[in-house]
Amino acid sequence: MAQPTAPGQAGLGLSGPGIFWVNSRVKDPAEFPFDDFLRWYDDVHIPDILRVKPDGEDGGGGGGDGIRASWRYRCTDPNRASPVLVVHKCPDLAFLQTAAFRSIPMTHASLPGNKPIHQLAALDTRFVQHVETWSSPVANDGRAPMLVSEAIDPAADVTPDAFDAWFRSVHVPEVAALPGWRRTSRFALAFKKPNPDTDDAAHPTPRFLALHEFAEGPAAATDTAVVPASGIITTFPPQPAAATRAILDAARTVDVAAFRYVCGFGDVDTRWVDTAEKRV
Repeated sequence: MAQPTAPGQAGLGLSGPGIFWVNSRVKDPAEFPFDDFLRWYDDVHIPDILRVKPDGEDGGGGGGDGIRASWRYRCTDPNRASPVLVVHKCPDLAFLQTAAFRSIPMTHASLPGNKPIHQLAALDTRFVQHVETWSSPVANDGRAPMLVSEAIDPAADVTPDAFDAWFRSVHVPEVAALPGWRRTSRFALAFKKPNPDTDDAAHPTPRFLALHEFAEGPAAATDTAVVPASGIITTFPPQPAAATRAILDAARTVDVAAFRYVCGFGDVDTRWVDTAEKRV
C-alpha cells in the first residue's frame, strides 16, 4: 500500500507569498501522548517539510524553495481544545501544487500502529496569502515571544473594501497602541484542507487572519492590557473601538487566542513574508 502523503492542491492556481497556519490537538492522549506528538512534530514532521524542495518538477508552476522556516507555539489558554500552533513560511504558495509537497510523509515508525497522523491528531490546516504587514520601528525580523492569532469571518454585508478600511484605519492603530506591540501581519484564506473531524459547512473557516506579535516583560505582552493573567482572550483588543466592536459583534466567526513561542526550525530569524513593511 502506498504511504499516505500530504495532499496536493493541483489546479488551484495558488501563487505568491504566504504561510501555512496549523492548529492541532491529539485525539486520544491514551493512544498518542501529547509529548510524543510534540516529538513527532519537532523531530520528524517539520524536518520532513523543510527538506523537500520543488526543483522545478512541477512543470514550471513555481513553488520557490518550498518551506523556508517553521515556528511552533503553545496556547496560553489552558482550555483551548487545540493548544499547538505551527506556522510555516512559504515564499510561494505554488509549492502546494508540486510533487514535492505531495511527497511529505504523514506516517512514521514512531506513530502508534504506523497510523497516518490524521488518525491520531486533529490538524486544522489553512493556507493563507499575505496581504500586508505593519511593524514597530523596534521590531526584529525574528519571532517575538508572544503571538495573538486573530481569525475573522465578517458578516455577509461587510464588503471587502469596508473590512479593509476598518482594519487599516481603526484596528491596526488600536493594536499598535498596546504595550509591547512589534508587528501585525494580515493574510487572506487561499485554501483550507478539509477536516474529516468537523462539519466544514456548519463551521466555516474565517476568511481573514491577522498575526499580532508582542514583546514580553514589564509593560509588554504579559501586561493584562494584552493577555490576561488567565491566558484567555475574550475580546481583542480588551477595550476595542466602537467600529471594532461592531465588526466583531456582527461577524460570523471570530477566533482569537494568544500563543507563546516555543521553538523554531530553518531560517528562524526572518519575517513571515519577505516584503516591505508599513509603519504605524
